[in-house]
Amino acid sequence: MDIPISKKTNSRVYTKVLIGGLSAVGVYGAITFASNNVSQGKTYNVPQGSLSVSAVSQGAFTEYLPLRGVVEPQDTIYIDAIDGGRVEQVYVQEGALVAQDQPILKLSNTNLQLNVLAREAEVSEQINNMRNTRLALEQNQLKLKRDVIELDYEVLKLEKEFARNKRLADQQLISQQAFEQTQDELQYQIKYRETVKQSQQKEALLQTQQLEQLSQSIKTLEANLAISRASLDKLVIKAPRAGQLTFLDAKVGESKSNGQRIGQVDLIERYKVSALVDEFYISRVHKEQKATFLLGQQTIELSVAKIYPGIEQGTFKIDFNINELSVMSQLRLGQSLQLKFNLSSSESKLQIANGGFMQYTAGNWVFVLSENGEQATKRMITTGRKNPQNIEVLSGLAPQEQVITSSYASFADAEHLTIIKNN
Repeated sequence: MDIPISKKTNSRVYTKVLIGGLSAVGVYGAITFASNNVSQGKTYNVPQGSLSVSAVSQGAFTEYLPLRGVVEPQDTIYIDAIDGGRVEQVYVQEGALVAQDQPILKLSNTNLQLNVLAREAEVSEQINNMRNTRLALEQNQLKLKRDVIELDYEVLKLEKEFARNKRLADQQLISQQAFEQTQDELQYQIKYRETVKQSQQKEALLQTQQLEQLSQSIKTLEANLAISRASLDKLVIKAPRAGQLTFLDAKVGESKSNGQRIGQVDLIERYKVSALVDEFYISRVHKEQKATFLLGQQTIELSVAKIYPGIEQGTFKIDFNINELSVMSQLRLGQSLQLKFNLSSSESKLQIANGGFMQYTAGNWVFVLSENGEQATKRMITTGRKNPQNIEVLSGLAPQEQVITSSYASFADAEHLTIIKNN
């Protein structure tokens, strides 16, 4: 007898067969997808509008570095409180233009004033003492001269007396003893006169040296006295040169210590441009290297004048000279300039545009578009130098090939791209 089969049992069997068939298809599809991934890599569909494409080109390439330059004075003169004191009066304000020797502020220093007065009295006393000593030496020299004159006179008298006595002695009118006494006296006075003259010569030489030393000492003391008096004049602080008073730290009533910096004057006849450079480039920066910036429609050239030693917070400082003096009148202190600092000369090189792809490939590979622009394939390349606009291509690309230069963030692990064109 036939046994009837219920519809419920048929439904279960059909369901099992269907699930089994779908599972087999799924496994086959998974195997096929995995096989494609292993052999060909991943492929992504990418909208055309989300990509930036640039052509590989042969052209002039210069490695340069964008820098932010600041206009600064060529020279700066600092103002210090030499002797210190209390600020009594401020004549000019910060930022003002000043002339040479124009008063900026006035200090008062009671101790300094008293010390200078005491020094003046002391120096004046020493000068007077030296002048008295000099006068005594000169008087002694005059006395020696008078002594020689008197001895000359005595010798002259004795010579005349000796001549008379000699005639009388020859005529035997005087005794031999009297004649010899006159002769001995004359010889004694002559010898004594020679001794006094020698003494006078030595004394005169010594006195001359002493007078020269005294004169020099007096000049030194007078110069010291002038310096002491000048220190009072320095309580009125003046501009050392004509320029702009760009810094002044002084308020009435403040006390300033000796040597404290209170201001600076910038010489505004000439400017320079200063910039900070990343320490990575320290070995590639040299004097006379060039940089440019745009001033209106004009390209202005600069040259490296000074490289400061030392690195702070990963940067070092360099100064540029402005080669065109006529440009300085168009610049202002503190003005910022966008500089293009050339690290190499201009050469004809194969290059591609710089873009977001460098963050993911480091210049080791790119996606190159097919001729019809519908696909892109990953290709290994070699790159060299770069600047903010372009990257030097050493190998792997040919002129006129199209390269995706925008970010690869959404498909960095792909091997192929299918470009979906915009409707």
